[in-house]
Amino acid sequence: MPLVDLSRTIYAGMPKIPILPDVEFHPLMRIADGAPLNISEIKMATHIGTHVDAPWHFVPQGKTIDQIPLEQLCGQAVVVSVSRRGGEAIPASDFEDFDVREGDMVLLHTGWEDKFEEPDYLVHPYLSDEAAEWLVERRIKLIGMDLITPDMPPGLRPPGFAFPVHHILLEHDVLIAENLTNLAQIAGRRVEAYLFPIKIRDSDAGQTRAVALV
Repeated sequence: MPLVDLSRTIYAGMPKIPILPDVEFHPLMRIADGAPLNISEIKMATHIGTHVDAPWHFVPQGKTIDQIPLEQLCGQAVVVSVSRRGGEAIPASDFEDFDVREGDMVLLHTGWEDKFEEPDYLVHPYLSDEAAEWLVERRIKLIGMDLITPDMPPGLRPPGFAFPVHHILLEHDVLIAENLTNLAQIAGRRVEAYLFPIKIRDSDAGQTRAVALV
């Protein structure tokens, strides 16, 4: 059975939400410089690259990333493929033709994975409140996507924007995985998926190696 890597490679200066600092990657020791081994240092915010948001990201009493049960991070996933323009809301009706079951993970393929290193990556389609509520009603345990956020793109948000989609999902213990890739390879299919974040004590999120088993 082939494995499909759904994770972004982490590298210095990689794309991110504008409010976050750049990823930094530095050598600490190098064999080429006479050291006995190679060791590196990386500095990055928890919401860069492929990562899972813990409820505590928006819910003061929610679980932190180290408190999430492993069972909530793996299992059956249905890969929903939609076609929407940048800045356009994705309605609940886009999910209705797919076999979304209680306890599933839903992986949302929009095609935006192809724009990762382009400015257009930040002007993406996003989940409508109605779609987020539809997913909560189906009692899914995680939604992942090839987007930088499920909420409205940063450049389109009005003053006082309150991140409604994050709140709807995380307040109902539906985890969010952002910046997935290679979803085109499994679009429209049901797969086994594994999205295990780094176990960081008291963290709001964790970088994740996400894999689908076809």
